[in-house]
Amino acid sequence: MCLCSGEKDQGIISVITVGQEPQMKIIPDMVIKGRAVCMKYISSCDMVLIGTLDFYVYAVDCLTWKELWSLRFIDSVLTMEAVENIVFFALAEGSVAVIKNIDRSYPLSEPLLIRIGSSSVPCLALVPNQMLWCGSEKSITVLSTVTCELEKSVVIDDDDDLGKIYKMKCGQQGVWASFRSSTIICLFDVDRYTKLLQVDYVTLPTLETHERITYLLPVQGYLWLGTGDGTIHVLSVKARELPQQREAHTTNSTANLKKSGRRTSGGLVARREKAFEEEGEEDLEILRLKMAKRHTTKFGRTLLHRAKTIPVKKGDNYELVLETSRHMVESWKEPVRTIQACQGPDNSTIVVSTVHTESDKAVQLWKCSDQNATNWDMVYLQCSEK
Repeated sequence: MCLCSGEKDQGIISVITVGQEPQMKIIPDMVIKGRAVCMKYISSCDMVLIGTLDFYVYAVDCLTWKELWSLRFIDSVLTMEAVENIVFFALAEGSVAVIKNIDRSYPLSEPLLIRIGSSSVPCLALVPNQMLWCGSEKSITVLSTVTCELEKSVVIDDDDDLGKIYKMKCGQQGVWASFRSSTIICLFDVDRYTKLLQVDYVTLPTLETHERITYLLPVQGYLWLGTGDGTIHVLSVKARELPQQREAHTTNSTANLKKSGRRTSGGLVARREKAFEEEGEEDLEILRLKMAKRHTTKFGRTLLHRAKTIPVKKGDNYELVLETSRHMVESWKEPVRTIQACQGPDNSTIVVSTVHTESDKAVQLWKCSDQNATNWDMVYLQCSEK
């Protein structure tokens, strides 16, 4: 695994070996000019791309750790994603730059610029359906990784608790998002762009911190959070059975009304099915709740209570359970900068987190050997001077 520490005017590359005895080694002869912001490994070329605040991207050979080429963009490169030999660069001026057929030689063609918005694009997320999610302000723009065309633009609801989108990562359940200077986490469906979950993590039981989220990473059935005070939280993601229970409850309630001979408000079931056909893109459960709420005055207290207690807007398909929390370095109160995952020996999963001050940096390794990822152990922690 390769890491790059960003200082004011340079970036230093470190290589971490995740064997039986993990080690971290700094590459002394490879110094990036400008403060490093992001890094992406390109497997087809066996090289890493490093983006900096001074508008440059550097390509570095992973064997010799020598610079292959550098390219200047129109603004700072904030993050990158790659699909084979196509690389997407999120820029601070509100565009996504695309370079196709990237390799170890200097790109011959000019990058394709796709305008996302008027503000910066701090995060990108690749999803399995060949789409790229681009977060900017309070909206998500979806690009096709095949045609590089705009597919959809989704505006997040005007919730005062939500700030600007800060980080996005795709996991098994969907796309996870955090927000700038916020403690709120959201989960979105990758196909229907609906919100499956919204939760303020500081409300979780036994949690003692109220710091903002600086990094997040879904790993198997867990969500890893890094906070502004250098704490790592590991949350398990568990699906709820409520949607099936609600559907069965609605069916039983309607059947009981018909059986008892009470009026069903001129055919509620037929109108409900018609609404489903006309608004196929909207979540069916939300439509059921809307119809239930609309007819509560005629259908009695059962549906009235149900419409009040079920949160429609924020979603409740999943729940988060705090498994463990650990401060990376007790005497430090610096934010967690990165959390990355890789495959370790014996098919184990390795998670690496980093935090650093102006003079020191710390790297922490967590290891999980069982397939269900139920037991995480910290196996390595190193603090060293930059």
